[in-house]
Amino acid sequence: MRRRKRIAARFWLFLLTILMVVFLIVRPYLPIGDREAVVMMATSASQNQMDVIIIREETVFSSDTVARVEYEAQENSLVQQGDIVAYLYATGYSESLLTRLETTRENIQAYHKTLLENIIDNQLNMLDDVVNMMALEFREIVNGRSTGNFHTAVRKLETAMVNRQEYMRQHKREDTKLTKLYEEENSRLANIASWRTSSMASTDGVVSFYLDGYENDLGVNSLATLTAEDVKTVLAGGKLPNTDATLSGGIYRLVNQDRWYFAIVADAAAWNPVTDQVYYFQLEGFEDIANTATVVRVQKEGGTVLAVFQVNEPMGSLIYQRSGKATLSVTITGLSVEAKALAEVNGQVGVWLYDVPGGTFVPVDVLSSDGKYAVIKPQIDGSIQAGSRVLIK
Repeated sequence: MRRRKRIAARFWLFLLTILMVVFLIVRPYLPIGDREAVVMMATSASQNQMDVIIIREETVFSSDTVARVEYEAQENSLVQQGDIVAYLYATGYSESLLTRLETTRENIQAYHKTLLENIIDNQLNMLDDVVNMMALEFREIVNGRSTGNFHTAVRKLETAMVNRQEYMRQHKREDTKLTKLYEEENSRLANIASWRTSSMASTDGVVSFYLDGYENDLGVNSLATLTAEDVKTVLAGGKLPNTDATLSGGIYRLVNQDRWYFAIVADAAAWNPVTDQVYYFQLEGFEDIANTATVVRVQKEGGTVLAVFQVNEPMGSLIYQRSGKATLSVTITGLSVEAKALAEVNGQVGVWLYDVPGGTFVPVDVLSSDGKYAVIKPQIDGSIQAGSRVLIK
């Protein structure tokens, strides 16, 4: 009898054990409260082709009073702050002013002869020759027949004129008419010199004389206010509020070769960039240029996401490019969790960390998802880590 009881007890114990094992196996599939999932480490890679617009860090020099430009710097050359980029002639420049200056100098020389009559003054003749030589050099530069420095030529001509005047004052008596002629000569030279100015680089950079009209709308100052519609407009070749504003008086631009940006608009359901993510970037048609780019701004609106990237590498010939199709590659390392564990509270995606009964909602960024598992990044560092348990509600 006792033996039968022991066998029965063993049988029920064995059956209970079997039932417990079966329960543990099927428990995740039973609708009994919230299920749990374990957070794990994961790495994923992706590659996408997307339309991009390029935003340069550049300064545009423009003027509405310039009638003619003489370029001193070469296109696509590196200039330093203070270097002369171009010589500018103001509106109203006229060849007749040079003629008037020469006429005044001829009147001065003729009056010298009248004052001195038959006296030969070799020193004055020499000073006159120097003025004539400096005036010829000045005229050649103004007319573009010489590549000398305009301002140096002006200073040399002014010095020659002053030396001649001083000689006359020291060796001949004062003469009101001669003084008036000297003043007229100085005034005409100053008038001509004021019409040609040097445009110097305000900062270090690569100089370019080609503008596409978007410079006023697409610069570093627009990064924070750029919208998805702006990006779509540029990709379509349309005009932004200030498009072409620089072309009317644009002379040249100085481009920071080593820091630039690009922006992308995409379907938020298909792509989810996160600030500080690093991508590999290559523009179609520029296979010789490959860069790493960091996400610096993300804005989601409706089903669209706008992402702005910063590149801290030389852009080379991309200083002439405004848009194109780019390949973006990224390797993502983060935390992996079952996609079913993702929840949404007040429009924010997150997971329920099982640290207290019912769990604590922790906001996360979804870096990638294949529908079964998602690679996530907690918005608060350290709030979730590998091994953490989350609830599937």
